[in-house]
Amino acid sequence: MVIAERRCHDGKKASADAFQPKTPSGKKKAQMFIITTIFLIGLVFSVQQLMFQYTALDLSAPFRENNIYVLQNTKNIINTTIRSTHDCTDFIAKMKELKDFLDRRIPRGGYSLSLGYTLNCSYWSNSPPQTAPLNLTIYIIGKNVETSSKVYLYHQ
Repeated sequence: MVIAERRCHDGKKASADAFQPKTPSGKKKAQMFIITTIFLIGLVFSVQQLMFQYTALDLSAPFRENNIYVLQNTKNIINTTIRSTHDCTDFIAKMKELKDFLDRRIPRGGYSLSLGYTLNCSYWSNSPPQTAPLNLTIYIIGKNVETSSKVYLYHQ
């Protein structure tokens, strides 16, 4: 039996791997896999960010449609303000600022909030059951509902 030898074009004896197809080494394959994986992850993340811009949960819908939440939040804000203010004249300035803020920030068409109050600084140090220094009236007109509340708040 005769085995033919393979020879290169210059007549020298060829090695066994000379006629094997050239393939990238395992190291280069791993590098390409990592690079491709990073690219795909970046692509998926970018598409996800684009989609998040167009989708959002509207968690404020129950609050917009029910006046009681607006009423309670307004009471809590004013109660916190009166308890944290040490001087009656400072509280007057803060109430004016709050009223101006509410007049500017309440969205048109959603609901209407009217805030009325009387403040008697001579009762500033009183505590229940004495006369309250702040008599607050909150009136809210929302979708098909009108809500009002009269609250007496103390500094202490």
